[in-house]
Amino acid sequence: MHSSLRLGTAVLAGGLAALGLPGTTRAQQPVQLPGIYVQGATLEAPPRRSSAAPAADTKAAATDAPAADTSGVDTVGGVPAYTVGNAVTVVTGEELRQRQVRDASDALRSLPGVAVSRSGGRGSITQVRIRGAEAPHTLVLIDGVEANTTADGEFDFSNLSAEDLERIEVIRGPLSSLYGSNALGGVINIVTRSGQGPLALSFRSEAGSLRTTDFSARLSGGNDKAHISISQNWRDTDGFNVAPAGSERDGSRLSSFSLKGGVQLLAGVTLDFTMRYIDKFSERDGFGGTGQLGTAIDDPSSLDHRVFLGGANLRWDMLDGKLTHEFRVTRNDTVTADNDVTFKLFKNVSEADKASYLATYRLDTPAIWAKHSFSVLVAREAEQFTSKGAFASGEGERSQLAFAGEWRGGFADRLFLTAGIRRDDNDKFQDFTTWRLAASLKLHELGIRPHASVGTAVKLPTMFEQFGVTSSFIPNPNLVPEESFGWDAGLEFTLLSGRATLDVTYFNADLTNKIFGTAPGPLPNTITSINLPGESTREGVEIAGRVALTKELSLGAAYTFTDARDPKGVREVRRPPHAARADLGYTSADGRARASLAVIYNGTMNDIAFEQVAPFGQSRVLLDSYWIVNAAVSYKLQPGVELFGRVENLFDARYQEVFGFEAAPITAFAGIKLTLGGPDGVGGSWAK
Repeated sequence: MHSSLRLGTAVLAGGLAALGLPGTTRAQQPVQLPGIYVQGATLEAPPRRSSAAPAADTKAAATDAPAADTSGVDTVGGVPAYTVGNAVTVVTGEELRQRQVRDASDALRSLPGVAVSRSGGRGSITQVRIRGAEAPHTLVLIDGVEANTTADGEFDFSNLSAEDLERIEVIRGPLSSLYGSNALGGVINIVTRSGQGPLALSFRSEAGSLRTTDFSARLSGGNDKAHISISQNWRDTDGFNVAPAGSERDGSRLSSFSLKGGVQLLAGVTLDFTMRYIDKFSERDGFGGTGQLGTAIDDPSSLDHRVFLGGANLRWDMLDGKLTHEFRVTRNDTVTADNDVTFKLFKNVSEADKASYLATYRLDTPAIWAKHSFSVLVAREAEQFTSKGAFASGEGERSQLAFAGEWRGGFADRLFLTAGIRRDDNDKFQDFTTWRLAASLKLHELGIRPHASVGTAVKLPTMFEQFGVTSSFIPNPNLVPEESFGWDAGLEFTLLSGRATLDVTYFNADLTNKIFGTAPGPLPNTITSINLPGESTREGVEIAGRVALTKELSLGAAYTFTDARDPKGVREVRRPPHAARADLGYTSADGRARASLAVIYNGTMNDIAFEQVAPFGQSRVLLDSYWIVNAAVSYKLQPGVELFGRVENLFDARYQEVFGFEAAPITAFAGIKLTLGGPDGVGGSWAK
């Protein structure tokens, strides 16, 4: 193991374990960390939990259960994180609002195993990689709808506002046994806010640097029979010049509408639905310049994105909740239009329709102190793709039929096992089978929890790689899927009588049939995609900790070492070997004042630069490391009236996340939030 890895592991582990120890006594420990629930780590239909039901075990509720929901709405939770063998990180909606996070990608930066690359300012293409895998190897779900496009297999995180998000789950490791293609490095499961309690209307307005305005409105409410949440977010910014030279600003506009609701049709039968529509326009620079290596250059090129994600889920709970049926349909319709000054308008249209049936049966076997859940899934997916350009166009379609099964067993509330398998029948590729095993052992007396997972994953070639055509790109219909085998093992410590946790996880994965997208094409001056021979490797260590310093003050920290290499043993691009972050949060005793401080570190990393002189190849460049510090404060003047402000990139760090594209300078924003109706609205009481 590298000496830098050993040093970083020792320093961070020792520092987190020591937090809060001086002068600490049992009498001075009035708080514990809230428990974590996870929805996206299992095939199992989430057990339905009633907010009206009191916790059966006070101690268990304090350590493992989510905060009580007083709305009276039956809410679908997940499973406790300690029962999941995979490494999981959850960012809650409360944390997002405390930090005043406006883009989902900013919440993900330098989380354990996560690397974010944005090619410029807000509105610019933003990629997320997990555990050294490629960006299309990260599957993104938003309220159960797969958000990755069929065109390039990615989800552009610049399209996702954090305004109505309730939680972000990052589940790391190969998960194709649950989700099929794309879930190779891991899954990002995003859950939006539901309507709860009396009808309430809220408005948030802010303005700040780079001539930025941001406005949102949300209407929500719900009870035992029905719930609804409607939100709209508008953001407009003039931006800054992303090119290393010149003065042209590159702005963007984002409009995001979301609708989420549900209704109880009969006792035990509910219908839930979700819809999200995103319309984004962003100015982007061209690429070239006068130097040997190409960079962004000022020109009026632009990007238009329109994204529709929708789904409906019919759930039927039978046999006193022991048997659950779920019928789900979803649609992803994404249109990307690139209006390039040189190459004219080019448009990709991606469509994916999916229908599935999931059954989960829960069984107790008291004789062996065990609880089991058995889940079976049948899913049909159809994908369509069209590319249209001034010089060439292409189109294609394909479909898959999947069968999956999973068993989860919990023994004496200590040992938790998971076994899953999935078969995907493809009309364009050879059929494949993926699997996963996971285990978690909770040793209460020692305050430790060993956990591990192992499995396989597959990534289908993108539709553009198969069918897309440009003036210089020729598709390759003979591509085969990328395949991966990966495993991880970790140890979680519970410290300070439940006030702190520390998790250390080692991961290792390989990748075969890696798709290389810029190989020489069959015609002069063309390129194509090919499967590379050999094996790519990814390994590293993830360390994550959190501690409740006091009732008001909390601290979270993470460090990741990643060694990702291609089949030739060369480090992969845009995957920093070293990355870390720390988040300090404060909430006053009366809940009126809140503050947060985030410190993010991204180490030096490789990137690709395109040569502008013969033979016009590619060069490897090294991007400098950088630190980002963000600070936010807010104060509630009275119930329903809140003032807030934040500073991003507090020390004005100058850096690039993608070679040739400058990142944002220091910026500051301030605004007001008004809430009408509900217990927290104007005219309400501070008393809870």
